[in-house]
Amino acid sequence: MNVLVLFGSPHAVGSTAKLCDAFLSGLPKNAQVDMVRLFQLKPTPCNDCGYCKAADGCSKKDLDEFMQRFFAADLVVVASPVYLMSFPAPLKALFDRFQRFYCARFCRGIEGYVQKPKQAVLLLTAGGEAEPGRTVILNQAKRAFSVMNTRICGDVTAEKLDTAPLSETTLRRAYQLAERVQ
Repeated sequence: MNVLVLFGSPHAVGSTAKLCDAFLSGLPKNAQVDMVRLFQLKPTPCNDCGYCKAADGCSKKDLDEFMQRFFAADLVVVASPVYLMSFPAPLKALFDRFQRFYCARFCRGIEGYVQKPKQAVLLLTAGGEAEPGRTVILNQAKRAFSVMNTRICGDVTAEKLDTAPLSETTLRRAYQLAERVQ
């Protein structure tokens, strides 16, 4: 199983990392994990240049290597804090760059642009209440993944982390989710 982690936190050892580690520890030992730290990747935002409406790919080339990693994945893990009911900027920029898949389908009429089916999970951390941020992010991800042959098969959200540490119960839920997606 090829696992692509879209790590949306600027903190390598914070709550999002702990939740992600709990999930990854529940995967089979032979899973190949590819961690993409989006604050280091720094994807250039989409500026609606129109390139992908008429041609394959994107006019910006900074994600070409990343896209090959995406195409190879069987499982996409979105691990992210919730910022004002959405993703942090680098993860949002990446999702906006997935516009190329929408345009392949609806502007150029290409069915099945992403041929390899994928599963996805969302692992979210929130300083305050999880809702409505969790629902907003889940809806954004569902919309993006709908044209990427990717199905969300579960999510775990840790909330109120500004006032309490990440609970063992939440970490266990992440581990158990990993066991189910195999």
